[in-house]
Amino acid sequence: MKYLILIIGIIFSNYFFAQNIKDNKISINYIQLPKQKIDQSISTFFCLYIDSYLNKNNQQLSIYQFKVDSAEAQQQIKVKNWRDIKNTIKRNHLDSLSAWKQNISKGITKVKPTEPVSPEYPETYFLFPPVLSKSYNEIMNNKSVSIAGFSKGDIGVKIEVDNLGLDVFSIKGKYTNQGKSYVVTARYKMPITIKTSLNGQLLHQKQYHNKIANHVIFNGKTEYDYEIWKMNTLEKNKDIWTGLQRKLWNTAINDVSSLLNSEIGYPKKTENTEIYMVKKFQDYSYEKLLSALNYAESGYSEIGFDRNKSRAKVNLKKAINIWEQEMEESDIENKKSRINAKISGLISANLADAYFWMENFEKSNFYINKAINQGTLKAKNHCKKLKRDIPEFKKRYNVFIQ
Repeated sequence: MKYLILIIGIIFSNYFFAQNIKDNKISINYIQLPKQKIDQSISTFFCLYIDSYLNKNNQQLSIYQFKVDSAEAQQQIKVKNWRDIKNTIKRNHLDSLSAWKQNISKGITKVKPTEPVSPEYPETYFLFPPVLSKSYNEIMNNKSVSIAGFSKGDIGVKIEVDNLGLDVFSIKGKYTNQGKSYVVTARYKMPITIKTSLNGQLLHQKQYHNKIANHVIFNGKTEYDYEIWKMNTLEKNKDIWTGLQRKLWNTAINDVSSLLNSEIGYPKKTENTEIYMVKKFQDYSYEKLLSALNYAESGYSEIGFDRNKSRAKVNLKKAINIWEQEMEESDIENKKSRINAKISGLISANLADAYFWMENFEKSNFYINKAINQGTLKAKNHCKKLKRDIPEFKKRYNVFIQ
């Protein structure tokens, strides 16, 4: 019974303490710094589109013309064979009719020869129209590469975009879904090279869609539905490759914009965090912590105003001064002290966060370690995430201040 009362007392005291700590959740909007520093006087970029695909289009047209010529030649042979067979059958039938008529004139009665069945006319050949790549402007309308913190211009960062052209290697159909569907798949690739440079210095280069991939051009019930689809496509003069090209361009443009934002841009980002506040513990006063909370909230709300966070740092510094003054009373050995181990850990977490956004990563690490060693589970988890974020933020900050 004595142990049970002790355990209940511990649980109640922890619950009571927890109820007097307030987690103030906030969102911090900030400007992410670049991995590669570009002189901030350069604030524009321009795109140069290289149409290497035109060579591929010429090749495709030549190949298509060769296929047409071959198909026409084969068709002519089939038509000639059909006509020869038809004429032979007709001639034989006429010979039979002539013999029948001569017999009639001689008084010999015979059944008139029946009209023979003519062979079917050769079916017209079908060829997919040539696979022709289209220009970027034809496909993408108004969408283009973007870099956060930069605007479009005629000078500055140069982005060269080269489309080498869509290549379709094969088109094959097969039954799937236990024979319930007939799917026709094209194997293709469409290499797009995007190179970014400044004053002749290469900043980034990447090639997209250079590996053979699959694209479904038809999904129906039977191969006969596929034949109908091909006829309709030909009649409507529909380019079945436009959608694929648009999809590939979207992927490349989205990826390179994201990459350039990370490498040289200044995109706006959001981080969620918490400021810990002691509402009440025994009869102690924590008015100073309330003032620090107000300064910190003001500072965090100003972080996204500028790249160097100068306005935000004024208020964050005021919050830091109060928290560090409070930490001078820290007595981690005495659970009943005004700034005991748990409260000390929470204030350390606040300081770790504030120093992190002040970009003083050494001080942030110092308080992270204090919070992990002294703080509550919430403060520890908070600071462990912060510790994981430091290397990337520090790397970007060091590039920015060069």
